[in-house]
Amino acid sequence: MDVKRTARRKMRRGAWIPLAFLLPHLLVFCCFNVFPILTGIFASFTKWTLGKAPIWVGLENYVTLLTDSQSMYYWQLRWGLQNTIQFVILCVPFRIVVPLSLALLLQTCYYLPSLLSLSVVMVSWLYMFDARSGIVNNLLGLGKVLWINTEPYNWIALILITVWWGSGSNLIIYQSALAGVSMELQEAARVDGANAFQRLIHVTLPSIRFPLQYTIITSVIAEFGIWGQPDMFNGGGPTLEVVNGINRQSNKMIMQYIAESGFGSSGVNAGIASSMALILGLIVFCVSLVQFKVMRRGENEEG
Repeated sequence: MDVKRTARRKMRRGAWIPLAFLLPHLLVFCCFNVFPILTGIFASFTKWTLGKAPIWVGLENYVTLLTDSQSMYYWQLRWGLQNTIQFVILCVPFRIVVPLSLALLLQTCYYLPSLLSLSVVMVSWLYMFDARSGIVNNLLGLGKVLWINTEPYNWIALILITVWWGSGSNLIIYQSALAGVSMELQEAARVDGANAFQRLIHVTLPSIRFPLQYTIITSVIAEFGIWGQPDMFNGGGPTLEVVNGINRQSNKMIMQYIAESGFGSSGVNAGIASSMALILGLIVFCVSLVQFKVMRRGENEEG
């Protein structure tokens, strides 16, 4: 019995060792992730001007955002989501197809843009898209196309910049996945008469299904959070219309409206900004869940 008790004591003492190693990470995680999330959830139910005490308003912020068309926050949420969803739909396919194509061509040097900071990327591209002296217009002989403040050119430029800057990480994932594709299956398909495109569809892509799933989901999440590119490129773009004294800008994304609502001059209200952020988070979660379910269903059908 004494031997068993001693063994149990040693096991209990030993159980604290891994916890001691995990504790620093858990503290940092709670400080920079859990606490801000809980604070944001609380703030979304308050009227909170930073520097002053928050005032509890319950669901008032959400009612305003979702139903009150007289409020500027209603239009900020609506226009921000509309532009962001449009950007996601237009950009994500290129974020998948371009790096996959480059990986198939084994162009590893295309990972280099991902190592650059966003500010360096945006300043460089702003010069290249300049209407008068930019190399894009000059090299392509396009005259003086106003890439920065004219639709649809500003959308094309933003998507091009984002794809160029963000494709490197997906490219590395695809290259690693393609290295594991069975050459025996490729050869068997070739012997059966399958051309290059048929081998890509029926052999290569099914073999890298899991990396594709991962990159699609992470790319969608990343593009829903776009903020730096449009903010540095044209500040949200030209004004398309004015509703209730509120400017609707062509490229202004939901994250820009959230930052503006919480910290900008249009109306500082951290509670409204937190509510918008939680609505965005819920949308991203639902979209990601749907993607996961669709992909899992495809796996089951193939199985």
